[in-house]
Amino acid sequence: MNYLQLFGSKIMRASSILTSLWEVIGKAFQSLIQVTFYQNDEVKVWQRTDRQGNAYWCVYDPKTGHSANFGSEEEVMNWIESHYYL
Repeated sequence: MNYLQLFGSKIMRASSILTSLWEVIGKAFQSLIQVTFYQNDEVKVWQRTDRQGNAYWCVYDPKTGHSANFGSEEEVMNWIESHYYL
């Protein structure tokens, strides 16, 4: 194994750790912003992207504490309707 291979693998691991750390920091910051500025009872909906670049929808109901993830806007609407229009 040459130096380039040895250091290349260490750099890749460090990059992966930094990426994960930034994701955790981003989620913590988003939670802080939500608690600070959006302290109400409205359902929150936002879109996220996974590591493969696939978009998905997140919903959170602060009244009940329930949350869920969905692959489409239609699924989000069905979830909201099932929780509020029973």
